[in-house]
Amino acid sequence: MRIASLLAGLAALALASAAAAQIAPRKVPDKALRGTYAPAPFPGAYISGTLVQMAPGVRIVTPENRTVLPAQVPPDTPVRYELDPQGRVRMIWILTAEEARKR
Repeated sequence: MRIASLLAGLAALALASAAAAQIAPRKVPDKALRGTYAPAPFPGAYISGTLVQMAPGVRIVTPENRTVLPAQVPPDTPVRYELDPQGRVRMIWILTAEEARKR
């Protein structure tokens, strides 16, 4: 009985690790603008030192594809971002050091 449960556990672990390896890398659009992010009282933020308005439902995504709140991002964080048709920031991708070095 113990061997069967051990084998079942190993099989579940193998499936879980295979599923985790299939997570697609994030895709930052080439048209996304570059800047540095600093939080401001919501719905504002500073992008490259300019106060901008965040769109309702704005998403901020870490390099690990996790969504974070605007206040959780440290000042002067390199980002790429997209604007909505009204000129508000609708999506922000926090860049890794390697991504930030690329121009």
